[in-house]
Amino acid sequence: MFSYKEQVSVIQKIRLAEGEHKTLTCPFCGGRNKFTLDRFDGVLVWNCFRASCNAKGSLRGKRDITALRNYVSGTPTQRSVKKLNPLPAMTVSVRKHEPAVKYLTDVNSLDAYESGLIKVRYLPTENRVLFYTNDGTGAVGRALDGRLPKWWKYGDTTKGIAVGSGEHAVLVEDVASAASVSRVSGLVGYALLGTNLTAELKCHLTKYKKITLVLDNDASSKAVYLGSKHSIITNVRLTTEDLKWLTTNQITSVIC
Repeated sequence: MFSYKEQVSVIQKIRLAEGEHKTLTCPFCGGRNKFTLDRFDGVLVWNCFRASCNAKGSLRGKRDITALRNYVSGTPTQRSVKKLNPLPAMTVSVRKHEPAVKYLTDVNSLDAYESGLIKVRYLPTENRVLFYTNDGTGAVGRALDGRLPKWWKYGDTTKGIAVGSGEHAVLVEDVASAASVSRVSGLVGYALLGTNLTAELKCHLTKYKKITLVLDNDASSKAVYLGSKHSIITNVRLTTEDLKWLTTNQITSVIC
């Protein structure tokens, strides 16, 4: 197992131009054609698709002259190849790993799991709690240790993750916050898995009568921008703490 720092020291030695994508033999486990590396807008992203290898991560570096020119012109380099990480095959019940249960409890997501509102599994090879999408074609994994990145996506997660039932959707960044919101009757926590509202996400949100966007204070300008750009959003709320840390009464106070 290689630490993030060890991985970075190796990754930085691989020559890669802005906008370039490479598939290589993994420098950590030796898996042939299992390792991918991308550079876009000054960011390096790497991943090994071998289940037994923990090599994966991202690193924000300085934009080179090409990336800087693209950024200034308003057309930052996009990732050249979008390759989905496959859904892990070997997962176990979170009940078989006490730290996984503790994490779900700490972020107020255990109720949603036990109520069958969201599928959650534990991935032993990566020590991650996996939250699955509603159609089961994707998942996001939260590391239970200090490894980076903290969150990792598997399969197709472009539709986000909805947790709960009702006509009022509460848009949040992460799935744990969405699960926490679902404890409030009539509210559906909807994890955008980021801070962008794509056309595909908007399509899936049309069934809700009311949509509230909740972002933390650090993303206030982003929240105002999204609220003004997308008429589908009926309310915008800012909070000092993620909803996953709040009680149901506190969530209600933020939303209503």
